[in-house]
Amino acid sequence: MPWWTWLCLGIFLAALIAGAVFTAFAVGRLKRVGAAAEGIQTRLDEVARLSEETQRRQLHLQERLEELERHRARTEASIARLKVLTTAFSEATGGVLGARRRYLRK
Repeated sequence: MPWWTWLCLGIFLAALIAGAVFTAFAVGRLKRVGAAAEGIQTRLDEVARLSEETQRRQLHLQERLEELERHRARTEASIARLKVLTTAFSEATGGVLGARRRYLRK
């Protein structure tokens, strides 16, 4: 066999070995990428679950806020009535006490 045939055969074997090494490296890399993708998917699922829980809590808080607003309005109305009654009571007792003082001094 001529020398150039052995040279071509050597180049072919070197290319074949380089291809096998590259393939082994690429397969290992793909496995790591697959594992990373699974980890990312797990984290995305957790984020989705937390997002749903956050939305549910936000709806609950919105309901509680509306209830709180109703209670605040009732409380303000009660305070206004209390002010009116307190003023009326002060005027009523002030008039009675004032009359009592006036009549007791005489």
